[in-house]
Amino acid sequence: FANINGSNNVLDPNTFSNLEVGVNYDIADDFSFRAALFEMEGSSPQVADRDPSTLDVIDTETTGFEAELTGFLTDRWFVSAGYTYLDSEQVDRSGPTGLRPRELPEHMFSIWNQYAVNDRLGLGLGLVYQDESFANNSNSAIMPSYTRVDAAVFYKLSDSYRLQLNVENLFDTDYYPHSHSTHQISVG
Repeated sequence: FANINGSNNVLDPNTFSNLEVGVNYDIADDFSFRAALFEMEGSSPQVADRDPSTLDVIDTETTGFEAELTGFLTDRWFVSAGYTYLDSEQVDRSGPTGLRPRELPEHMFSIWNQYAVNDRLGLGLGLVYQDESFANNSNSAIMPSYTRVDAAVFYKLSDSYRLQLNVENLFDTDYYPHSHSTHQISVG
């Protein structure tokens, strides 16, 4: 990495400017709703699509919405559910380019349930959905949408210790959560 971009010094840090407005409403003592609208401008050096040994500085404009419900539905059942919508585009000095930044899905959804069977034993079950996204900034390679199911079981040994088993991707679904352009895509 000492000479990743030759004489072109584009290893400056990522920069972001964010404007956000939101609401937090307690529906009940143990149940809340949160929502926010936001707009973000960013600039970051990223691996170049045409030559992975170099970097391009990618400028983006993103607007979005997120909402979350969190709390206890009963004395034993805790739920956390969230949704995010992202509308983003790469920009340059002349304005929008029509291209979407890599690894940025339009829709994401998650829900996590935790149920206390008794004072010591608890179970958890969750679902994560992510819309398709691009593996590169030229938008020529797509990472497909996916739905993943996660689970957990935990047992309280004492006031100080808890034993817990987490299983991510319970049904062994193939999915692709991250990419560093088309030359390196992570498999879930």
